[in-house]
Order: sequence, then C-alpha cells, then structure tokens
Amino acid sequence: MLPFVLLFTLLLVQGFLVAYANATVHTAAREGVSAGRMNGASAQDGAAKARAALASLGGTLIVDQEVSVSGGAEEVTVQVRGRTVSMLPGLPGVAVSASVSGPVERWTTPAGAR
Repeated sequence: MLPFVLLFTLLLVQGFLVAYANATVHTAAREGVSAGRMNGASAQDGAAKARAALASLGGTLIVDQEVSVSGGAEEVTVQVRGRTVSMLPGLPGVAVSASVSGPVERWTTPAGAR
C-alpha cells in the first residue's frame, strides 16, 4: 500500500508544480509585454523583463526556459516557454508556455488639435 501512497503523493506534487509553472510563465509574459509596450521601449526591454520575472518566480522549478519577443510599431508579443522539473524519476517534466500581446503605447493628439 505504501508504494501507491507515495506515487499518489508525487503525482499530486507534480500537478501543483505544473499549475505553479503555468501561472509563472503567464506572469512573466505579462510582465514582458508591460515593459515592451511602453512608449520608447524596445523589444529587448520586454524580453529582459520577462526573463527577470521568470528567474525570480520560477527559479529552478522551470527548466529549458525560452523567451521570445516579436512585433512591430503597433503591437508587441512575448512568448515564454519552459518545462517543469519532474518529481517522478525517468519521466520528463511537463511543457508549459504562454503568449501575451499588447498594443505599443504612442503619443497622439486629439483630432483637429494643432
């Protein structure tokens, strides 16, 4: 009976790790978009902010971390990918990813204003 209880416990912990990793990659992607969409910011600013958030929140629980930023003058998209560590020996971790987009801020004037 003890092996089944241990296996169930490890599966439960793995499930919580996957849920935490999903929340972490989504938060990192949102942070990256927030930094990358500011007026005058570059795509690299968004990527750096996403990497920093991923490192501080994910730590060593998310491995094979990848951050990519795309977009242009109108919109920025940040994609964060990684894999959870595995609690079960011999099995790979679960892949997690998030993609968040947002419009780039820019200065405008009201219609008809000079």
